Amino acid sequence: MPPSIAFAGMTHLGLCSGVAAAAKGFTVTLFDSDPDRIAQLRDGHLPVVEPDLDALFAAHRGRIAITADADDLGDADLIYVAPDVPTDDAGKSDLDALRRLLAQVVPSIGEHAVLVILSQVPPGFTRSLAPMPTPLYYQVETLIFGRAIERALEPERVIVGAAEPDEPLPAALATFLDSFGCPILKMRYESAELTKISINMCLVASIGVANTMAEICEHVGADWGEIAPALKLDRRIGQHSYLAPGLGLAGGNLERDLATVIALSRTHGTDGGIVEAWVANSAHRKSWAWQVVRDHVLPRNPRPRIAVLGLAYKENTHSTKTRRRWRCWSNWRTAK
Repeated sequence: MPPSIAFAGMTHLGLCSGVAAAAKGFTVTLFDSDPDRIAQLRDGHLPVVEPDLDALFAAHRGRIAITADADDLGDADLIYVAPDVPTDDAGKSDLDALRRLLAQVVPSIGEHAVLVILSQVPPGFTRSLAPMPTPLYYQVETLIFGRAIERALEPERVIVGAAEPDEPLPAALATFLDSFGCPILKMRYESAELTKISINMCLVASIGVANTMAEICEHVGADWGEIAPALKLDRRIGQHSYLAPGLGLAGGNLERDLATVIALSRTHGTDGGIVEAWVANSAHRKSWAWQVVRDHVLPRNPRPRIAVLGLAYKENTHSTKTRRRWRCWSNWRTAK
């Protein structure tokens, strides 16, 4: 028998996710502690505007229960806590509403239910909720305004954080996630929480590239509309993006191109600060190996023997480049 699923928090994320679950054929309970919001939902007045949301809600209304009573969650096999998390003017998340909702939901959870946090939270939040009377998971939300139903019905992958990521998912959660027919990536709580942030950082970087280069285009006679399609055909910017951490930028070409952009920005008075930040971060990362030795090796052995495996800047290449940034190593050897 398919699991029954509840969604707590009827703002954008919870409502769209709940309606999508009903559209997938599951019996769904929508809960919110605000009686006015629940009354609107029962009358068919949705507080969220998204393509196809109203039609799906009406089409699958027979599988959807709507309640303001947390006790009605007791029969659910799988409970998603999914209120939108507001941010202040400084970009800091306000988690008070999420905590209040959890305080309402948890006492009503059935003995064999599974609880999933779907709202975006900072790393460490989910683990801080332990101990819980039921299995607890964190799932990365994929909400995009204007495409919320599409994303909820057809996610490209599902990312799940768990206390024990090597253990199988509970049957109710596994059955629900398997219905989407996409890869399921399991990892520890903190990794899943940070994955969402990492995804957004990649998006920020892409936006930063587009904005920075488009502004330069205006001054040098180029057209960003002509450049963007070429980037989209580069596999490294899609499936094969550079996502493995390393010792900053290497190989020479990337550093050269960034220096060119910085020079153009200064010449034309455009904002190249984001590029300068990438360069500064790369310089910082080049001392990572030395920092590890300094902090974790030298306190135990002041004269260690160190082996370095792999000097080329990329796997299956032989390109190497000696830079003066290695002086921290030579200074340490001289001092010893």
